[in-house]
Amino acid sequence: MSKKQPSPGYIILYAGAVAAVFTAAIVALQVSTAGIVERNQRLLTERAVVDIFRLADVSTQSDAEIARLFETRVAGSYAAVPDENAPDPRRRPVNITDPQTGRNIPLLVAYKQDLPADAPPPDPLAAENVVGYAFPLEGIGFWASIRGWMAVTPDAQTVLGVAFLQHQETPGLGGRITEPEFREQFQGIRLADPGRDGRYIYIDKNPVESDADPRKGRHVNAITGATGTSQAVSQFVNENIAAFRRAMAAAQARRPAGEEQ
Repeated sequence: MSKKQPSPGYIILYAGAVAAVFTAAIVALQVSTAGIVERNQRLLTERAVVDIFRLADVSTQSDAEIARLFETRVAGSYAAVPDENAPDPRRRPVNITDPQTGRNIPLLVAYKQDLPADAPPPDPLAAENVVGYAFPLEGIGFWASIRGWMAVTPDAQTVLGVAFLQHQETPGLGGRITEPEFREQFQGIRLADPGRDGRYIYIDKNPVESDADPRKGRHVNAITGATGTSQAVSQFVNENIAAFRRAMAAAQARRPAGEEQ
């Protein structure tokens, strides 16, 4: 005597019930960990910002110490949707605009002294108060979008540091853009004027062999085996630098006479 086979309706209902249980479990897990994920992302960003401004040796700082340094020494917002009316005036956006493209560029501004929580920060364009500025680095990598920050000196002439925080590049290849060996090459690069081809920074595999090479003082060794990522980073980093410098020059030009940086 053969076994009675489940009807198609029963199979569909059973599969639907199982799917509903697993979906509910996944949603519950996502909801329960959302706060942890957000907190970790915030700490990652704040640690990177403290590092590229050289406010401290981040390898020796606890999460609490990093958060305190960011809170008290850095103004501006790194949020995707910055709050113009944030209760803490230090977390309100600081923006400049590229006159060529109309692009709004949010800045993070590091100050030499702790900022009070109950008053707007000092003039962000007043060099005597400022450690440096950080502006977003955004562009398309070899696989997908790459996002990070570049910090520069108050005169916007020299790179203090670079951090790449979001990417989907290949681990062990393009993903090495987050490693110190790659990032530290940017420190000290001068941005006074672009090279003859309009680039501020050159990322390639060819060593600089003479003082006549336009890449001298602007060269970053490309990542071995990740030519596509290196070329993509070179392109969007230079585009972002050019936009920042145009925006900063326009912002300085609008300042009243006698308040030049």
